[in-house]
Formats: sequence, structure tokens, C-alpha cells
Amino acid sequence: MPDHPDDVAILKERLSEDPTDEFLEQIASTVVDEIADSFPELSLKSKAMDEVLQAFRERKLEAVDSTDQYERKLDYMQTYIVEEVGIDTTDELTSEDVERYRQWRKYDSLVRDEPLTDNTLKDDMYLFREFIRHLIEHRMVPARFEKAVEIPDVDNDAGEGVDEKLLDPEIANAALDYLRKFEYASVEHVAMELMCQSGPRKSGLVGRDVGDFDETDNVLTYAHHEATQLKNNQQSEREITLYGETPEILQDYLTTQRPPAVDADGREPLLTKGNGRISPSMLQKIAYMWTRPCEVGLGCPHDRDSEECEAAQQNNAAFKCPSSRAPHHIRTGYITDQKNRGVSSDAIEQRCDVTPRVQDQHYDLPDSTEERERFEDEFRNADDDPNSGFNH
Repeated sequence: MPDHPDDVAILKERLSEDPTDEFLEQIASTVVDEIADSFPELSLKSKAMDEVLQAFRERKLEAVDSTDQYERKLDYMQTYIVEEVGIDTTDELTSEDVERYRQWRKYDSLVRDEPLTDNTLKDDMYLFREFIRHLIEHRMVPARFEKAVEIPDVDNDAGEGVDEKLLDPEIANAALDYLRKFEYASVEHVAMELMCQSGPRKSGLVGRDVGDFDETDNVLTYAHHEATQLKNNQQSEREITLYGETPEILQDYLTTQRPPAVDADGREPLLTKGNGRISPSMLQKIAYMWTRPCEVGLGCPHDRDSEECEAAQQNNAAFKCPSSRAPHHIRTGYITDQKNRGVSSDAIEQRCDVTPRVQDQHYDLPDSTEERERFEDEFRNADDDPNSGFNH
């Protein structure tokens, strides 16, 4: 606790300026540490997280009928806490860890490309909140942790909620400009080029081989293999043309940067760091890392100090940046941008393997201005018609 008048003045000033949750948490922790000896009831208990999770699992499974369903949900929760975050004891859990579970469960926990539906996510988050409440009730985490659990608001009458996150074109262009200058033809650069120029599914891009790129015609082929399947099997097979600087960058990568590598099936993966085919989780990390605005020269839109921001300082924590985006969001941003440019639904279906109906429902997410601009020419042409009755 501050014991100098100047320190007290500084603290009062910081508290009057809409302090961050992290700052308040730091103060609260300091206060509790200072007075815990006098008020033992304020002290948090530290217990082995594995034991706490097991006790919660047993209690929950005794209280429900559909044990298989809850076993799976509990497995995801345990994987996140113990393996993903690396929590050994309950006192290591932070509010940021609690807040991030929603994003991890929706995107990062899945092998498939499409995110978890909001209806399913809603059920998982209710269970996660129940676990956090269990920790709070037994004095293992602060009560404020419950506020960090965000449950999706799904209107079942109107259909499932749609994930409205997408990569902004400004960030996409800044990322590619930066990579072309400072990380030219690296595997991370090539991965971002292909994601930003063609909006592929995560698994589809990971499954490309060296032989899938025809450098003569600048064509990348998406072929189905049993070991690296496309979403709709052979129906998802297609050829796409690469434009602009991307083909030359890909050629330079293959010629000068790609390490010799084969996967477990003896195939030569297009994207590799030298130890076989890169994994979907690695592609996910690349996307998060290179869509942070501060990393590509755009500054921080969240008024954070990059020297103190964990998301800015550590690539493995890039997902904690509110602006960072997963491959699925890059795909959504790409498709939305193409629709804004007037590209037809049929053309996008061929390039991205997504039907017009699914485009409209999940991938085409224009804002109000973009939606208006798409139809301006049609109304302008109608207004120019001399026979238009409302223009006389």
C-alpha cells in the first residue's frame, strides 16, 4: 500500500480516470495481501486445479441424466484450463483466462473450420459459469471472475446468432505490406497472403502440397485427400487463380525459404517450418499474430501501452488482442470485401467453396454504409430513367 503522500495522490488520480479492470484487480490483490493476516476470511484458498476439476466433474455428473453430453463439455473445460492455459493451482487462474474461454471454445478448440454455433456455445458457457461460481463459493477465486463469463444472447425465434467478427481490409492490407517488407516469403508471410487473397478454410489451406501450385498459370489446386480432407470431400475440389504479387511471393518462398520437408504420408506440404505439415493451430496462431494492428504499424485502437500489453509483447498471447482475428474471420472479411466490390455469389462459391445461401447467412457481413453503397448505382440508374414517374 502507498505510504507516501505523492503516491496517494497518484493513486487517487488513477482511480478518477476510469481505471482498467487490470488496475483495479492489482489494487484489490494488494489490499487483500496487506490485511489477510487480520481477516483470514478474505484470503483465497489455493488448491490443485486437477483435484478441483475432478470434484466438480463428479458432482455434476451425479446431478444430470445425459452424462455423455456433460462428459464432453467437461473435457473441453479441463483441456482449456489445464493444457491450454497451464493452470496448476486455483490461485493461478486470472480473470483474463476466464474471459478468453468463450473465444477458445468457439474457435480454437475445434478441428473443423466453422466455429461452434452460438446455441451450443451458450450451453457450454452456462456450465463454465457454474464452475466459476463453484470456485467463488469455495473462496478459490475472487467474486468478480463471474462477470468475465460472457454467455451468448441467442434469439431462437430468429435463428441462431451469427458471428459478426471479420478482418477489416485496412488491417489486412497493412499486414501484407508489413510482411512483404520485413518477413518476405517466410511461411507466415505466405500463409497470410493466401488467407487474405482467397479466404480459404483453415484445413483446406493446411492440406495444400507443393505440387498443388502451378507457377506457370499461377493456379493453386485444392485436392481432396483422406489424410487432409476438404469440407465437402471431392465436391470441394477446385482451382483458384492467384493475382498480384502473391504468385511471385509463393515462388520465392518455394525457391529460397521453404525447408525440405515431407509429412507422415510422404507428401510435400506447401506450408511447413521444416518438421512436417503445419498444424491448424499453428495457422490459427499466425492469423492472430499478424492481425494485431500494433504489430503491422497501425497503432493500438484500444489505447493500450504496447510495452505493458501481453498481447503485444508475446506472440503466443496475440489472441488476447481484441482486434486480432482467426482464419475464419479472415475468410469472412475476404468474402464480405469481395461482395462489396461487386463480385458475384457464384464466383465466390467457386473460389471459396461456399454456397450463396451460406454466404448470405454467415460470411457476407457488410456494415450499413457498405450495404447502401452496394445498391447506389441501381437506384441512381433508375433515377436517371426519364420515364420514372417519381422523378418528374
